[in-house]
Amino acid sequence: MEGDTSRHEEGPSRYTEPVMQITRSELQRLMEEAGRNAIALHEKVAATPIVREAPRRQLFREQEDREHEGASRDEPEKGHEIEESVVGSSEREKGKRREPGISRAEVDNVGRQIERLGKQIDDLKRRGEIGSQNRHSPFSNKILTEVVDSSFRMPDLPKYDGSKDPQEHVAAFELVMNLYGQPNAINAKLFVTTLTGKAQEWFTSLPSGGIEMFEQLIQKFTFHFASKRKQKRSATYLFNIRQREDESLKNFIGRFNNETLEVQDLRIDMIVSILIHGLKKGPLVSALARDPPEDMEQLMKVA
Repeated sequence: MEGDTSRHEEGPSRYTEPVMQITRSELQRLMEEAGRNAIALHEKVAATPIVREAPRRQLFREQEDREHEGASRDEPEKGHEIEESVVGSSEREKGKRREPGISRAEVDNVGRQIERLGKQIDDLKRRGEIGSQNRHSPFSNKILTEVVDSSFRMPDLPKYDGSKDPQEHVAAFELVMNLYGQPNAINAKLFVTTLTGKAQEWFTSLPSGGIEMFEQLIQKFTFHFASKRKQKRSATYLFNIRQREDESLKNFIGRFNNETLEVQDLRIDMIVSILIHGLKKGPLVSALARDPPEDMEQLMKVA
């Protein structure tokens, strides 16, 4: 009995160390192989949203079969322990919930986000390049980074060389640009293209980055060339305009009308009085005195 007990006690100690060494080695190999298979399976799931459980079960079944065959060629006890380890690992894997696959909508959404990010990066690069290329421009980066749409066609804008009334030039420019509805930053860029000669020299001499708005540019422009503004005449000047003996009524009315444009805040009653004073005696003078027109439109009809 004592001999039997001794043999039973010696049995485990004799086989424990070799089994543990083999088990660790085999488990390490199996874990590495399972890791590679798991990565491949995950990539497949990510590429194909709907994946059944069969491939996973087949994977572990193949692992079990390979391990069982390898262990059978060595020792039954070793194979039994390895098999239990693999089966336990397989059962634990089966118990784990499979992570959901990536849907097509999620893939498309990520693609759109990447595309938007790329555009933002390109825009930042473009802004940096524009700022670097135009660091001496009087315009701020806010204006410089505004880009004219590729479909925009440059209109025929009047030029200004610094010798005429600046307000007239601004009025002519705005009259044309109001038809296109461009942002103020674009209007500022386009306005500068109309400047030539002394006017262009003035703009390039402005401090770098000081102009942030179109209105600011126009204010500086009209102030600098204020001396070129046409001086409005007073109403008394019009009393010097008289119809010449050989001048037709039509020609005189046209000349008189042009002169009235040089006078500010001229009322219709003053215009009629001055016109009567300048006309030669005749039916028109009597008609105007008898029934004075109420506006320029009526005056032109009578004349």
